[in-house]
Amino acid sequence: MASSAAGRYPYRALSQKPDEPEIRLLSLTYPPPTHPTSPPQQPESSTNDDNTCLLSLTHHHLPLTGLTPPDIDTTADMEAAEPTNSNPARPIFAALSYVWGLPPNPADNPPQIQIDGHTVPITTNLHAALARLQRQRFAGYLWVDALCINQADTIEKNAQVALMGRIYALAETVAVWLGPAETCSDLEGLRAVGELGALFRELVLDVPGGLSGPGAGGRLEGFVRTLERLAITAGGNTGSGVVTMEGEGSASGGNGGSSASSGGNGDGAETQPEQQRVGFDFEAIWRLFQERPWWRRVWIIQEVVLARQAVMLCGDNPELPGASVSWQDVRDCLRLFERMVMYPNTLPKHRRLYKLLGNIYFNVSHLPLASDQYRRDMEKWKRQGNSAGPELSQAVRKPYTGLTLLEMLISTSCGTGIDNSILATDSRDRIYGLLGMVREEDRRRIPIDYSPNMTLGKVLFAVGKALLEDCGPEILCLCQDSWLSPAGLPSWVPDWTAPRLISNIGGVFVGSDKEARVRGDASKGASWQEWAAKCQTKDAVYENPVISLHGIVVGRVDSLGREFTSVPDSPSHLDDCRDWLVEIEEMTKARNAPESPVLDEIWRVPVADLGVSGIRASDEGAARYIHGFDVLMGRTSPPSPETGSGAATSWVFAESEDYRRAWENRRRRAFVDDVGRPGLVLKDAAVGDQVVVFAGAHLPFIVRPELRTGTRQRCRVIGTAYVYGLMDGEALADTVSFGLMDIL
Repeated sequence: MASSAAGRYPYRALSQKPDEPEIRLLSLTYPPPTHPTSPPQQPESSTNDDNTCLLSLTHHHLPLTGLTPPDIDTTADMEAAEPTNSNPARPIFAALSYVWGLPPNPADNPPQIQIDGHTVPITTNLHAALARLQRQRFAGYLWVDALCINQADTIEKNAQVALMGRIYALAETVAVWLGPAETCSDLEGLRAVGELGALFRELVLDVPGGLSGPGAGGRLEGFVRTLERLAITAGGNTGSGVVTMEGEGSASGGNGGSSASSGGNGDGAETQPEQQRVGFDFEAIWRLFQERPWWRRVWIIQEVVLARQAVMLCGDNPELPGASVSWQDVRDCLRLFERMVMYPNTLPKHRRLYKLLGNIYFNVSHLPLASDQYRRDMEKWKRQGNSAGPELSQAVRKPYTGLTLLEMLISTSCGTGIDNSILATDSRDRIYGLLGMVREEDRRRIPIDYSPNMTLGKVLFAVGKALLEDCGPEILCLCQDSWLSPAGLPSWVPDWTAPRLISNIGGVFVGSDKEARVRGDASKGASWQEWAAKCQTKDAVYENPVISLHGIVVGRVDSLGREFTSVPDSPSHLDDCRDWLVEIEEMTKARNAPESPVLDEIWRVPVADLGVSGIRASDEGAARYIHGFDVLMGRTSPPSPETGSGAATSWVFAESEDYRRAWENRRRRAFVDDVGRPGLVLKDAAVGDQVVVFAGAHLPFIVRPELRTGTRQRCRVIGTAYVYGLMDGEALADTVSFGLMDIL
């Protein structure tokens, strides 16, 4: 590409009118061929240098109204996605989704391009992406953030970042650039993912009943077991069998292979196979997700979730055939992987496969979860409008503008563990990079500001305050101490940039109160809507972040057990489980009379009274959990006294599996309060901490009291707790006397 001396591009200011904002688009055009009689080159094999593709930046108005959520287009070809302009006022363009990489350093002689005659240095990855599009002879307008936003102008950057959700939603196509490919193996992973997603959609998801109707379990089980035989992994599965995808059908397989064959089209005519392959290389699939940083960047979430259609591109080597797959195929493949990790096969030859699947899915789970949440919310909006009747639906329903702030954060928080973090160069982008999916009224409360004065702590404070005003003390369930959190962050403000290592007891409800109170009703029916006006939250500012909530102290931490850290693979795991349960029992006995009925309920503590499906253990069937407790405690023995030690250990593992699967004790400790009630608290709790019920919360909390301000209690939030005998408001009188408590 051009190699003349580089300088900063002379950007012309954009209009910042709120009702008529402007964006820049990169125009790609090609001069007529020098020899018109020469045969045209194929898109994948054609090569272009800068002299055959003219680049220019032009200004366009971005409409703020008239956009409705699009249906999914499964096209996986940039050329096949012909733009259609039903609204002449709207510019027709594609948008690029990619990883920036390190900024260009003049000392490293970075790649350069010519825009309007000006030499502009760009990153190596962007250079490769543009080269791939030019080789495909992509012509038209393209939005590229690094080029279309003046990155040196903070005011413009603030305004343009706020428009990015709208930009990606308006783009006719989003081109996702995963990066170059050195070998055919690099491309095989993407192709395999696309084929797996298409197969899973055709043979399971799109079959009447899908994943929830009659026969869903058998369909899914058959598909998963067939895929096990088709999997290729290092030192394990060899991929014996052939898979064929046809119009409709089911996955099946015999000893000599497997097939996905059509059951006919209803008139006796045969359908022709569309694809055929021998095995799926899961090592290549693993490398695709693990070695390419695109999957874990925060900005890409809204870029594909909001896209009308998205095409995944990989490979820019003219000597190799590049790969392109639709985002829908990739998303459905990840949904398959989610289901597969629920079916762990312990046969030695399958262990490598499920290890690969676990590493893949939990690293990128934020993508299908956010996409599914957005689609569900959109479908709900459509149903509400359609219920008014076709002649009224457009008039009575408001335009769809996105998820609530809490829905967006919850659906993207699963990928923020230490080893599978959602990555952002600027930590503030953990919030800013997702606001395009959020409804307008919530976006207005989180102003985008990249100035040095707007620290990460201030951004998290603004988010926490907005959530508190909407949801009340329920958001305190999301608070957990982290050494990575900004210094001075109030204890009531969740840190969305810190690793999410602890599951929330009972979860944080996004839907109705009824859903939350299935898991707990500690405040005895008190709703945030009725108590919000009586609390003091709106006047809190970052410099003085004290809020006041109505609550009542119902107990105090009297004794604490040790943190449970044992893992199932440990040789001492069963002994560790038994010792931990004995410790809970001994602490409870020390605070209760020998005949106390509380002693018969200790089995509830490790599971927080919740079953594996997330509902109350008693509603799910308490007998199997009590049985598991008795087995671990040695109170129920193997049916045959002559059973050897190895067989007895296997029996204990099997008989207690459901109970241990439901345990909620990760990074938690058992405790007993001063009334004798056992429970679970975060490992950071200490003797003397208080058990508090806040008005409008469905769970009790542990707080650490500090100096009083006058007659009002002042404290810091430690986290949620399970406390036997408090989860349904048992400690509250009929007339609850909540009082204001200051929280730092």
